[in-house]
Amino acid sequence: MQREKEGDLNHSSDPSENIKRFLAAMDDLVIPRFKVSDLEKGSMKTVIDCLVTLRARFIPNVVGDSISPTSLIAKSGSPHGDAFSPGYFSPLPGEERQKVVTDSKFQRALRTTVISEQPAALRHPVGHKFHEVFQLKQGRYADLPEAKISEMMKPNCLDYLLLQNAPTQSLLSVVNGILDESIERKNGEISNRVACLLRKVVQEIERRISTQAEHLRTQNNLFKVREEKYQSRIRVLEALASGTNDESQIVMDQLQHVKSERVKIEEREKSEEEDVIKLTKEKDHNNLEISTLKQELEITKKACELRCTNMETETKSTQKDFEKKLNELEHLLENSRNTVKELESNSETKSQRWNQKENIYQSVMEFQFGALQELRFSSTSIKQEILKAQNIYSEEFDRLGVKLKVLADAAENYSVVLAENRKMFNEIQDLKGNIRVYCRIRPFFPGQKEKRTTIEYIGENGELVVANRSKPGKEGHRLFKFNKIFGPDATQAEVFSDVQPLIRSVLDGYNVCIFAYGQTGSGKTYTMTGPNSATKENWGVNYRALNDLFDISQRRRSSIIYEMGVQMVEIYNEQVRDLLSNDGSQKKLGILSHSQPNGLAVPDASMQPVKSTSDVMDLMDMGLRNRAVGATALNERSSRSHSVLTIHVVGRDVKTGAPLLGNLHLVDLAGSERVDRSEVVGDRLREAQHINKSLSALGDVIFALAQKNLHVPYRNSKLTQVLQSSLGISLLVIFF
Repeated sequence: MQREKEGDLNHSSDPSENIKRFLAAMDDLVIPRFKVSDLEKGSMKTVIDCLVTLRARFIPNVVGDSISPTSLIAKSGSPHGDAFSPGYFSPLPGEERQKVVTDSKFQRALRTTVISEQPAALRHPVGHKFHEVFQLKQGRYADLPEAKISEMMKPNCLDYLLLQNAPTQSLLSVVNGILDESIERKNGEISNRVACLLRKVVQEIERRISTQAEHLRTQNNLFKVREEKYQSRIRVLEALASGTNDESQIVMDQLQHVKSERVKIEEREKSEEEDVIKLTKEKDHNNLEISTLKQELEITKKACELRCTNMETETKSTQKDFEKKLNELEHLLENSRNTVKELESNSETKSQRWNQKENIYQSVMEFQFGALQELRFSSTSIKQEILKAQNIYSEEFDRLGVKLKVLADAAENYSVVLAENRKMFNEIQDLKGNIRVYCRIRPFFPGQKEKRTTIEYIGENGELVVANRSKPGKEGHRLFKFNKIFGPDATQAEVFSDVQPLIRSVLDGYNVCIFAYGQTGSGKTYTMTGPNSATKENWGVNYRALNDLFDISQRRRSSIIYEMGVQMVEIYNEQVRDLLSNDGSQKKLGILSHSQPNGLAVPDASMQPVKSTSDVMDLMDMGLRNRAVGATALNERSSRSHSVLTIHVVGRDVKTGAPLLGNLHLVDLAGSERVDRSEVVGDRLREAQHINKSLSALGDVIFALAQKNLHVPYRNSKLTQVLQSSLGISLLVIFF
């Protein structure tokens, strides 16, 4: 039906084409339709349902089965079925609506002809029988004799009747009658002959609708031509009538129209002026508010500047007070040191006095022993004394047994033993010192055997003498003192043997830091991690420390349950980067000024839980692949960043639930280098400058810690900021 509206519906004598266009129109209207196969099989139930739905859609105000063909035609105003026009049911766009309005003028002329169609008396005998079908009201179409329907269905007779002046209203009455009769039946079926009759009637209605649409288009074009012709005549008449009174009247009408338009324009301008005035007032109001806000902003800015000035003044005064207090504290420290020296001298004097008294007591005892020998004759009294002493010894042994039992019970309680171990550990560390410095001498690389070493002497107590061939005499020899020195032939296991006792301290809740410090190419990475694809014999300090860490935790699992996590970051050009990031991003990480209770200084770095040494080794391999390295004149694979591997250990006592928090920091520092020797430029030069600056800051921090200064310059480098929570309160081991 939409195609009929757009003028695409053309008359066709082929019934199958008409049925296909009808079904396509049903699809456009979203109405359940029948199939062509239903007509071929003779089943009319789906056909009747489709037509009933179509009738209900076109005439929504009529309820049920009371719709008559006359009412359907009356709504359209034409017995040829204008109600079937798609413009009656669907909204039209602007151009189509204008076209429909124009066409409606010509439809009035056509209605008289269409409505005047009357069912003339059919003279043909068969036509008379078909006329009886139109006039059938009380009877049923199914009750017609088969002979009569067969005679009407003959092609020549039926086509002749349909081509006569049978009114469209009569055809619609036949369709509605058959539909009403099928609805009244319960099964909704009709005979094949009646279905064929209905099909022919529907095809005739479609043909008439198509013919009427084509006729309307032809009339529309004709009226348009006439309208253009009349318009041209009107223009000619207007030209001929110029200068007459009619022209004056037209001018007056135009003037009146112009005046009315002027009044409208003035009213519009007045309205626009009012809007402009309103907008101007709003603009002035907004400008006033803006100026007020600017004044308030200026006042606030001045107040802030005044406040900043006051704060700077207060800061300067506070800084002076702090400097004054610092001087006082330094003075008190100096006095305390003097007092300590005096106490040490007094204690030495008292020690000498006690030694003298001990000698005197020894001589007195010897004298008394001689006197006892002279009193051997007093055996009775001596025996009594011996018996008494035996009783005393017996009581003491009983007490000792009770104490031993208490000690045995205490031995079963690991927490008490752990506390005693910590106490002993603190005493040992006070004797050894919290900072231990080891020196490892790198052997010559292959091809360097002919070169001469600069090492003159290695002492048993950590003395090392280095010779400078370019300086003569005493100036050419330098003496260094270390906790221990490892020669060129020292193995990885020997180097780790002095660090191994500290791994147990991590599981006891202490922090341990292990550094590798030296110039580029000195073997720091080899000492800490070992060579590439290292075997168990070539493992560095990192792998061996982790292996011992997991072995001890497994042996203690009956009394303490440990959980371990690993963080690995690098400090490259004074930027902290996560080496264990899964997404491969190199985003900057922040550093906490005060570490958390669990020892986290870089909370945004990824924390990877580990269960075994192999897990940590896999993470370290991933971190080493992500680490920044580069070639220089001194080292083909020079580390261009500081690597910090942190193992966070969290233990919980099975019996008491007491927590233990320890951290093991394994730091592989980038090599210090002289720019003129390493021959670096561009990015490598900038990297070398950042490396040397951070190593210098680390040296200042370690020196301040060794001297026990009150102020430690942690904030001079990102490296010292990351390790701030561990350097001051941990065991520090440095390999040179």
